Amino acid sequence: MRVELALLALLAAPACIAPSVVSSSGRAVAQDEQAIAWRAATIDDFVGFFRSERIEGGVAASLARVDYFFAADGFYTGAALVLGDAHPEYQTLTGTWRLDAGRLVLDDGEPVDVAASDEHLRIATPDGTLVLRRTALE
Repeated sequence: MRVELALLALLAAPACIAPSVVSSSGRAVAQDEQAIAWRAATIDDFVGFFRSERIEGGVAASLARVDYFFAADGFYTGAALVLGDAHPEYQTLTGTWRLDAGRLVLDDGEPVDVAASDEHLRIATPDGTLVLRRTALE
């Protein structure tokens, strides 16, 4: 099964790998999510480069890291380090994004819930949650 980048993976079933790859708590950089003041996301919140800070739920078993770049004109590109059967591998995706009634839509996919803070985006679906942190492109 091909695993798409984080947002598409959040919408699809998790990759077919052993569940012992990661604990049920998910993958995260130490961060007190309670300290983040979440609000409705705007287009301005998306513009820039983001790196995963927290990956939770079923997708945490297949995604080790996610990077995204969102442009103001609706272009996005991203890379995910996917944990496969034999070796981790990077998968990339490029397309268009938009907000529709406050929900994120990649390409022509289903809208997903999204929230923002000054430096974070939180994308949530029934299959998992991805918290991205704005960072400089190095």
